[in-house]
Amino acid sequence: MEFLVKFVSVVLLFVSSVLGVEIISVVEQSVFGQGDECYGTHVGFGYSGTPEFHYESLLRRYRGCKHVEGNLEITNLQSDQISYDLSFLSTIEVVTGYVLLGLLDLESIPLTNLKLIRADNMFNIMGEDYGLVVAFTDAAGENKNRGLRELQLPSLKEISRGRVLFMQNPLLNFVNTIAWNVIVPGVTNPVTYGDSAYNTTSLEVCDPACENGNQRFCWGRGPKMCQIVHFPICDELCPGRCYDSTIVGCCHPECAVGCTGPSNSDCLMCKYFKAGEACVSSCPGGVSVRNGQDCLEN
Repeated sequence: MEFLVKFVSVVLLFVSSVLGVEIISVVEQSVFGQGDECYGTHVGFGYSGTPEFHYESLLRRYRGCKHVEGNLEITNLQSDQISYDLSFLSTIEVVTGYVLLGLLDLESIPLTNLKLIRADNMFNIMGEDYGLVVAFTDAAGENKNRGLRELQLPSLKEISRGRVLFMQNPLLNFVNTIAWNVIVPGVTNPVTYGDSAYNTTSLEVCDPACENGNQRFCWGRGPKMCQIVHFPICDELCPGRCYDSTIVGCCHPECAVGCTGPSNSDCLMCKYFKAGEACVSSCPGGVSVRNGQDCLEN
């Protein structure tokens, strides 16, 4: 059944991209959807239909969603055409693929509750794989005062795979106030800065409430945009996160974000699924229904 569901979803996604018809979201809501789960896209910087149709498609797909199965692609949004309300994105907590923000000129994308980008699928550019890409976020034409100014990802704790790319975001602030090594564990130089990666002449500063060890970490203006940095430095033999800096302080491989102890029931968040109190790579036998990361009994 699961194979059939995935096969149908791929076929419908192909048909919708060819015909420019938003049909997959309807099917997903009736066949795939279980509570807070929704399905992402795999079209990169492309889109079909009119700008109004594209916006309505995003709204139907992600409204009420906490767990995005696949990639989260928020692209092709120009504020001179439509007055956008993207507050529906603030419910999203987990994305299993990559996150792509690009070809838009909105001041912020309110992914304020996004905690985990698992990046099972990564966005490949020039031979590099990325879990988060932010690119081409200035206005088209002569109006250079419109563009992305804040990422607003205060809840983001982990990008499990891939690196981070910034390119052509001339108005974007606070990029250099983030401890990216905490978010992208085990990766040397986790961020690639392309041309006009961010606003290097910005006078914006983090709120005093964001200070940690004589340095301020934040995603935007105000105390609600502080980045909380409190993870210990892990032993180099730890496969991921840790709760203590010694070799015996490694988190279980099924943990994401962090943990309070060594077992798969000590995770602050599960990397894949949760069965009872334990984090698991797949739901146990006999359980074929899930709501986001939670395994549900039949």
